[in-house]
This record gives sequence, structure tokens and C-alpha cells, in this order.
Amino acid sequence: VQGIKLEDATIIVSGGRGIGGPEGFTQLEQLAKLLKGAVGASRPACDNGWMPEKAQVGLTGTIVTPDLYIAVGISGASQHIAGCSGAKSIVAINKDADANIFRFAHYGVVGDWKKLLPAFTEKVKELTA
Repeated sequence: VQGIKLEDATIIVSGGRGIGGPEGFTQLEQLAKLLKGAVGASRPACDNGWMPEKAQVGLTGTIVTPDLYIAVGISGASQHIAGCSGAKSIVAINKDADANIFRFAHYGVVGDWKKLLPAFTEKVKELTA
């Protein structure tokens, strides 16, 4: 993941175990690029080798304070929340309506990220064109 450092980013698109594998992060990278942001990850995503350790957001990774933090497929473990709770706005996308991340998110969408993210990315493309 090249470009903006997590700690310097005003927008971060982060993925967790719910992304399901390294392929999913390609979509997160596309959205982050459109938003001129950085890509982050939860500890499980890094532990599984889907993203490099330097992308990890949380107590054992990088503590971030972006204007916008988009959490995709992240359950919201306390260590992760501690790393992103300084964000001005947190948007969570998770298929589990009971995921802890929704207790901290300013906006939440319950659903399959594989359906939601492409539509969201297309909308961002339209709006930034």
C-alpha cells in the first residue's frame, strides 16, 4: 500500500476479518484512492497476511485521528476501537447487526460489503468526476 501514511491521512478505509481475504482489500484500495485516503486494517487482517503490519490500526498498530474512518468488515474489538476512536466520523459496514463497531460508529450500514462497497465507490466516482 503506497501513498499516504495512516497517521497523516484525513480519510482511512479500513478492512477486517469480514473482508474474507487479500482480494477484498483491492476494492478498499480503489475507494481510498478515489477519496485521496489511506488503507488500514484490523489486527486479524494483518495477522492473516492480507495486509502489511504497517497498515494495522489499533493499540498494537497505529492510532489514527482522520476526519473520516470507514470500517468495512471490522467487528470492533476494543484494541481496534482504541486506535480509531479519535476519528471525527466513523462509518461502519458489517453484515452482523450486533457487531461492536456499531456502538462507536456515527453511521452504520448492516449488509454485505461486497454489494455495498461497489455501489458506494461508483457514487464517489460520480460525485468526484
